[in-house]
Amino acid sequence: MARKRELSKTLRIELEQHIERGRCAYCRAPARPNKPLTREHVIPRARGGGRKDVRIIVPACGRCNRSRGCRELVPFLLARPERISSFLDYLTALSATSVQGMDMRVFAELYVAVAIMNECSSHGTSWKEAMRRLCTGRSLHRRRYAARRAVGAVSGRMEALREREWGDHGPSCLLPTPRTDVLPVQMGEPLERLASRLLSVLAMFWEVSGEIVERELSRELDGTAVGSDPLVDLEAARVEGGESQDLELDGCRRRPKRRRLRVDQRRGRGVRQQRSVTPTRGRRMM
Repeated sequence: MARKRELSKTLRIELEQHIERGRCAYCRAPARPNKPLTREHVIPRARGGGRKDVRIIVPACGRCNRSRGCRELVPFLLARPERISSFLDYLTALSATSVQGMDMRVFAELYVAVAIMNECSSHGTSWKEAMRRLCTGRSLHRRRYAARRAVGAVSGRMEALREREWGDHGPSCLLPTPRTDVLPVQMGEPLERLASRLLSVLAMFWEVSGEIVERELSRELDGTAVGSDPLVDLEAARVEGGESQDLELDGCRRRPKRRRLRVDQRRGRGVRQQRSVTPTRGRRMM
């Protein structure tokens, strides 16, 4: 508990500094002396985000804040893929203590955005239609849910990993593997570099090496071999029993299943007695 308070305090101090003298997390617009940046909730308040929860707040200019509104983060980032690179710039500008104090849902949303970009890039010139299809309906919901469960499960294993002091400690920068095909998506930087930077931020968040993060994320993706690209087929992600820390979706609360009793078992009455009610007929007026 004391560690969480310390992380939250450090994150709040750095957030105020970025609001006054930093740049927008979406478009890199600088803050002005007489016009600071606004507080933008990554998890909208209308979808379950806390108003004063600094773990889900990032600095943003008024234009980006109004443009997003209550929309989901993933479609907003994919509307202009340069926003993903800007968001990663903000995360890397924070200290390791502040990154560790952020909510895991933020990294899961960013994870889904990079994964969708990776999948849409294989559709060639029709990548916009594929992105529009993946960002609507149940497809996006399933991907967000799978990503949050995967990140939660890996987070639980990382805690046990640090306690056992097994493996390399400290974040490391993974060298991206260059792609031979030409991506039709116009982005601020290559897609493989975005994936490498995201894994490095997660390594900073969990205080382990980037290779361990890549391996553990690959274990959570069903049908993906260890050592391959961990940003493939998020819909097939499953969590091993007993090791997961489920992260609820925005505005959705998990309710315990209630066992429905039979009619003859309700309120301890035993067998329900059915009463025969004879309807009364109105008298006919003479």
